[in-house]
Amino acid sequence: MKRIFVDYKKCLACKACETACAVRHHPSGTLIGALDDRKTEIDVRVLGIEHEAFPLACRHCDPADCLSACPSGALGRDAETGAVLIDPTRCKACAMCAMVCTFDAISFKATHRSPYGREVAHKCDLCIERTKDGGNPACVEACHSGALVYAEYDATRNKRATKSLRTYLLGEDGVPPLVELYRELRRKEFARRRGSEE
Repeated sequence: MKRIFVDYKKCLACKACETACAVRHHPSGTLIGALDDRKTEIDVRVLGIEHEAFPLACRHCDPADCLSACPSGALGRDAETGAVLIDPTRCKACAMCAMVCTFDAISFKATHRSPYGREVAHKCDLCIERTKDGGNPACVEACHSGALVYAEYDATRNKRATKSLRTYLLGEDGVPPLVELYRELRRKEFARRRGSEE
């Protein structure tokens, strides 16, 4: 099964992933339509902690605590892709799924898919129509720095674990020099702003 992997060291906090997600989930499928529409569904968020950034979305865990916690059966797993999906017509907005999600990946609002205009749970659906056709999720396609990668779970996890051990033992970094330069400039800008506020 394929999953979205994040390399936070490459994230530039440009929020192109958020924009692509909004366009993908808007009925018009356009940026103009998604802008200033309160019902626009954005299922990935770029979190900033000081000068670092991290794109956060559903991990489609296996086993998934949210699946077990949902009393209405609104959450289910797609057999082909393994993605955990929400049926907005069955969601009661009880927030049990959000309470057990360790990644804070589930949000609540009235979206274009929610019945009767009421608030329901929404989260990353792994762009199920695109991925079933062999494509990548919208956020991965929009990521220009390579911080988001859609790849086979087991192979990528094993490769990253080996690379992390090699980095730990040998001190190899592997971050592209231009990305490292950008991050250094962002650190300096953050320090400058913090200094001017005091």
